[in-house]
Amino acid sequence: MKKSGALLIFILICLIPLRQASAKQSSVIVSTPQADGAIYHPIVDGDTLEGIAAAYGMTPSEIMTLNGNSSDATEIYIGQFLLIRRGEVATATLEPTATIAPFTPQPTIVQPSRTAIPSKTPLPTATPTPPPSTTQVVFGDSKRIGLTLTGISLIGIALVVIFGFLKKPK
Repeated sequence: MKKSGALLIFILICLIPLRQASAKQSSVIVSTPQADGAIYHPIVDGDTLEGIAAAYGMTPSEIMTLNGNSSDATEIYIGQFLLIRRGEVATATLEPTATIAPFTPQPTIVQPSRTAIPSKTPLPTATPTPPPSTTQVVFGDSKRIGLTLTGISLIGIALVVIFGFLKKPK
């Protein structure tokens, strides 16, 4: 008797996860149709293909075939949109409808515009350019400045070598 009670408890414990799994499948949120009647279902965490098919009253193979996949395919991904039902294209009416456009012609009134009186623009006057200064004449060329600085630097290096490194004999 104790063994049958333990066996019954064990079976109940094993069935509890199955009930939770079936409850999880039924928690699919059904999408509302769009204006043309099409239904797209966004895949969220916890959705299964079987659960989605059961929520919309379809088979998994019908959903996969509708989305251009093999009817044997079962893979779905979070963030993916599944087409559940195609939308219907609106049909055009063959009978034209008369549209009455109220149009009353109005006379055009010409308003003269006032043109501004043109003003005289002053002409540019010639201004004499001053002659270059002595500094500009001597150092006006960048090549000449570079050669001058190089020459001064060489003289400085020569003085440092002569007076700094050469020792005077005692």
